[in-house]
Amino acid sequence: MKSRLSHSKYLLSLIPSIIVIAGNLLGGYFTLGNFFFTFVILVIADMLAPSDKTAPQEMDATMPDFVLILAVTFHTAAIATLIYGIHAEIVNDVFIWTAALSTGLNAGILGINAAHELIHRKSKLMQNLGIWNLFLVFYAHFYTEHRLVHHVKVGTAEDPATARYRESLYSFWLRTIPGQFISALQTDASRQKRKNHAAYGLYNFSVRAVILQIMVIAALVYFLSPVVAAAFAGQCLVAILLLEYVNYIEHYGLVRADGVTVGKEHSWQSDAITSRFTLFELTRHSDHHMLAYKPYHTLESHEESPELPFGYFGMFYIALLPPLFYKMMDRAMPSKEEVHSA
Repeated sequence: MKSRLSHSKYLLSLIPSIIVIAGNLLGGYFTLGNFFFTFVILVIADMLAPSDKTAPQEMDATMPDFVLILAVTFHTAAIATLIYGIHAEIVNDVFIWTAALSTGLNAGILGINAAHELIHRKSKLMQNLGIWNLFLVFYAHFYTEHRLVHHVKVGTAEDPATARYRESLYSFWLRTIPGQFISALQTDASRQKRKNHAAYGLYNFSVRAVILQIMVIAALVYFLSPVVAAAFAGQCLVAILLLEYVNYIEHYGLVRADGVTVGKEHSWQSDAITSRFTLFELTRHSDHHMLAYKPYHTLESHEESPELPFGYFGMFYIALLPPLFYKMMDRAMPSKEEVHSA
């Protein structure tokens, strides 16, 4: 019982989805709820939050795994209520787009973070739940790219998900989003060639995902309306940009030479408790890269890892201002030897 109670802190990750579901069902200014919660309350809390470097004491996975199942359920419900709210005209006019924004923020915070944890699990059921979460934001190819490319090539010039030194967030978005899709597509093609299947046929996971995603958009347009389809696509875009913002700050400027094993020094970490408990310990990113299959509630903090100035929420507005971001990150860089272009 003590173990389950100690892990109940991860239920904090569900707050954005609860706000979103309420907003989508109530309409009007309520649709702005998660925007305010994420970009005001969480940002301020994250910048003021204390760090907790305590090593995990309880290893029981019952509550952490239950929270992941809840995350899939709430993520799905948030998107379903967005579609329903617009179609039923509960959400209308400009609030359609504020609802899409709030829903997309939840998809990035809860949906994709839960998916990231789930796709690393060895259980096929858990992996499929992760793929479902990614599919709901039209980023299913992340299943291939993240596991088979990013974790292998992190910190090198061959990794489209590693941000280079003095690369702005905006440049990174333009490079990494198409780069990761192409990388996933080619990786899946190579896997199919080895199995004597058509490289870009239906056996290719990324090809299959794109076809299904196009079918979903077409179905939303045909059976509901172009507005519903556009709002759904809008929340996908918000979630994707938020995911790639996280990728940006996780490895910015850290370089790994060819042949060097991925170490604790190749990822930025943060022990700010706000980010830790709402993002499934993603901020203990160095430990995650040391052993990708390690459950989130068992991740540890490492003294050898470079430390972000603030948590993931606290860094958001700073990352939007490249000169300020560069200045703060230069001060936090562990050594000059690691500060150079990949």
